[in-house]
Amino acid sequence: MLLHAKLAYAQEFESLGALSKYEKIAQGLHIEAMNANIRIEVFNTNILHVRISKTKVNPFSYAVTGIAQNTAFRVIDSAQSLWIKTDSISLRILKNPVRLTFYNARGKIICANDRGLGIGWQGNRVTSYHQLLPQERFIGLGEKTGPLDKRGMAFTNWNTDDFAYETNADPLYVSIPFFIGLHDSLCYGLFLDNTYQTDFNFGASNNRFYSFTAAAGDMNYYIISSSKVSGILNNYAKLTGFMTMPPKWALGYQQCRWSYYPDSRVLEIAKTFRDKKIPADVIYLDIDYMDNYKIFTWSPENFPNPKRMIDSLKSMDFHTTVIVDPGIKIEQGYRQYEEGLKNNLFLKYPDGSLYSGQVWPGWCHFPDFTDPRVRSRWGTWFEDYVNL
Repeated sequence: MLLHAKLAYAQEFESLGALSKYEKIAQGLHIEAMNANIRIEVFNTNILHVRISKTKVNPFSYAVTGIAQNTAFRVIDSAQSLWIKTDSISLRILKNPVRLTFYNARGKIICANDRGLGIGWQGNRVTSYHQLLPQERFIGLGEKTGPLDKRGMAFTNWNTDDFAYETNADPLYVSIPFFIGLHDSLCYGLFLDNTYQTDFNFGASNNRFYSFTAAAGDMNYYIISSSKVSGILNNYAKLTGFMTMPPKWALGYQQCRWSYYPDSRVLEIAKTFRDKKIPADVIYLDIDYMDNYKIFTWSPENFPNPKRMIDSLKSMDFHTTVIVDPGIKIEQGYRQYEEGLKNNLFLKYPDGSLYSGQVWPGWCHFPDFTDPRVRSRWGTWFEDYVNL
């Protein structure tokens, strides 16, 4: 009995508690609550950044590339609430217990914490519970199956290679923890910036709240206010970056499957497309173009002259795309493996030993893309592809 009682206690929901004190900082507020540190920052006139931590708030982000703008804002302190306002978005912070309610430029509520649950932890898991409004709908989360409107559904972000997935399968390949809420002719965007596994529940099995959870780390998110969905997307891109404008041919039909080889088969397929007048601008080469599945190589048997093949495809108005996997085969004499070892480019365990995993080439090491130096070197390895 005692063991079960301890386990239950370990998972008890620990909310933020009451506001203890606050101070105004350059771009917002720093707040101390009973069980957490809270930082509210004005990113621009449309975006507020909320970061809640049990310890010291860490401003680092892998995802946010934009720079906060110097934006005018006002702080209003009353007996029960603390407000921070720009011309386009406002946040009311209820003091006891701490609850967050966001308003648009017209003073209408766009989203608000559930009054009973708010924000808190169960063990390492941190969750923000929000009121589920009667007509509220949710769109977003990137490449997920199911309907456009995600209300009544739940999703997990934890990248998964599920090549034969079925309808409503989850999780899948891409994790985009961003969604747009719509209700009463209003809209808002929410981007959850957390590198752990995250879960979104848009009212699955309940009609009281929606929630988003991170397996560990901070409750760290951005709320975006705009009168239109296009404005939400524009401001979201100001956070995580605008994509490079693709070339016109990349918007056309593309032929891709696993796998075409040898090079004569690739050319035969391309010619058949043209003979049958089937539109296509791009053809893909999957792993069989490589020498024993090693990236940055070509099979000497199946693709002995890649330049000639690519030039032939170009003469038929086909662009060529090749697959690249970030696993570097452990093999003496393999250029990328040798350079990776020499320049300390690969992921390591906490004890300093190299991490290894099995993918298409066999046992591989993997570049540590969290290191800017590694990202730069990785880019140079594409020179041969680009030249072809």
